Amino acid sequence: MNVPPPYGGRWPLNWPGLLLALGGYIVTFWLILGMIRQEPEASFQPTVLGLGHLVLTLLLIVCTLWMIAFAYGFRIRVTVLQAVTAGMLADLLFLRGVRCLYGVAGSGAVVELGLLLVASISLILLVTNNNTENLRRERQERQAQETDVLTGLHNRRGVARRYAALPPETALTVVMIDLNDLKGINDLGGHSLGDRHLRATAQALEAHLPAGGFLGRWGGDEFVAVLPGHAGIGPVFGPVQAQVPHPGGRQLPFAYGAAQVGAATPLDRALALADQQMYEDKAASTGREGSAASGEGVSDFPHFLLELNSLPAILEQGLSRAADLVGFEEWFYVEHETHRLFSRKGHDADLAQGVAASIAAPGSMLSQVLSQGESFWAADYESSPYAQAAWVQRGLKSIVMTPVRAHGEVCGAVAFFNHQTWHSVTPKARQLLGAVATHLGHQLERDAALGRLETSVEAVLTGLGTILEVRDLETAGHTERVVSLALRLGRAAGLGETELHDLRLGAYLHDMGKLAIPDRVLLKPGPLDAAEWRLMQTHSREGAVMAARLPALSPEVIRLVRSHHERWDGQGYPDRLAGEAVPYLARIFALCDVYDALTHARPYKPAWTPEAARAELAAQAGRQFDPVLTALFLEEVLGGAQAALRMPDQPPAASGPGLN
Repeated sequence: MNVPPPYGGRWPLNWPGLLLALGGYIVTFWLILGMIRQEPEASFQPTVLGLGHLVLTLLLIVCTLWMIAFAYGFRIRVTVLQAVTAGMLADLLFLRGVRCLYGVAGSGAVVELGLLLVASISLILLVTNNNTENLRRERQERQAQETDVLTGLHNRRGVARRYAALPPETALTVVMIDLNDLKGINDLGGHSLGDRHLRATAQALEAHLPAGGFLGRWGGDEFVAVLPGHAGIGPVFGPVQAQVPHPGGRQLPFAYGAAQVGAATPLDRALALADQQMYEDKAASTGREGSAASGEGVSDFPHFLLELNSLPAILEQGLSRAADLVGFEEWFYVEHETHRLFSRKGHDADLAQGVAASIAAPGSMLSQVLSQGESFWAADYESSPYAQAAWVQRGLKSIVMTPVRAHGEVCGAVAFFNHQTWHSVTPKARQLLGAVATHLGHQLERDAALGRLETSVEAVLTGLGTILEVRDLETAGHTERVVSLALRLGRAAGLGETELHDLRLGAYLHDMGKLAIPDRVLLKPGPLDAAEWRLMQTHSREGAVMAARLPALSPEVIRLVRSHHERWDGQGYPDRLAGEAVPYLARIFALCDVYDALTHARPYKPAWTPEAARAELAAQAGRQFDPVLTALFLEEVLGGAQAALRMPDQPPAASGPGLN
């Protein structure tokens, strides 16, 4: 036994044991000394060897007395055996030391043999006792590590060890048991009521286990039972539900689900199957779920999802958050017609190949989802009737798929899936995935409608540009060509889709202000006088005013319409802006507009050759045009060298109405 120290942490000296040991040493040494001195040849002759034995004897005596003096701090039985062993060794050393000092070689051989025998027996008992004690302590520690303190059942570690120790060929039924509304019970009567309910449920479950089965507490409100064989579990757990009523009185005390497996099946795989059945039972019996997936994150998810109004946002944020809420590792969305794939990992060639093969395979889960328009799932994919060898080899464990509908037709499918471990496909998981699929379908419908609207607006603006060409006597196709050049230069300059859209609309409408210019000025065949030129220059300002009245046009479009005749050197109109102050889209458009005007015939000039037009643009870099954009236009769009010298037979760019 162990004797705890008194308050303050220090043990008192063990005076009785200390005095008894000291007296034993004195008596023993006196008897040994007397025995040696009685030998006829005994004569005291000090030697180094003899004195060395006595010094060692003294050290061993001090250690033994110290151990006995504080015996309260050690196990008593072990201390006695240690003291006896040390005492016998001290007596043996003393005997040999005295024999050396008195020159008696063989005296005391029987006594020496007896001391060695007692010391050996004590040492054997000491080692045996220590080993036994260590084994007992190891069993106690393992039991403590594998036992749930509240219920006395196995904890998670204990269940896993018992399961792993079963013979692989054993047929088993693994049962997942989940208490209903334990939080509500704690809120009703405090944690003491919840603890009593846990203990009562554990005792009732354990009492109804068949022979050979075992039970453990898996988590806060979850129990796991492992039963022998593949018999039904209703007769086992049905009576327990009646025996342990729910303290709230509103529902059954727990829900349960079972999986019939062999002991060779990994425990987490068996639990995933049982867990899914348990959630089905819980949803059917209580109309709600008590899993971690029913927390605040799930209740807030619909509001979060409604704030996502683009396909990338719904996929990257909505699907990712939904997968995290229900504990799945990965997701994908695939379009039915194009087979275009989006996944959590971005581009995944292996996944894309596998998905395409699944769409083509009539018996696959994905082909069933797309053809039947229904959700399919499998907590254990390998054992499902839709399993494909390629996916099993990839390590697919669990999956749930839901169709995506747009305009009443199945246009794709979304899925949650796991490769690392098996995962139960709960009703909540299917519900969240279905919510994302519905919102995704609505977004696809909105995108299609917006695309049709944009196409209609584009057609109207194209028609308006054509009307302006006809009224202004522009060369046929000028607007389309300028739009094409501007978009090519915009992409080369790194514009985004929104900026390219604005550039395209501005290019269509850049001369809409000419609708306010009288025909006598706009269509005048000869040169304009100063007054007419001032009137012509008002078309950019008037065009901006007209564009501002169209709600579909952005401020960038309006700025392009107003500033497409501004110059880099500040000599343009209407605001005489210079350098970086000229809107970027207007600088892009001006290059394309002038190049097309130079290379096509007008009533007042012949068409220039492409080489001459490039030379003129290069000459105007830093004067009329942005020099950086000019170099980019010449290299990336036109694909020619930085313009050669201006052709001697070609005039420089004029500042007539067709150019500026």
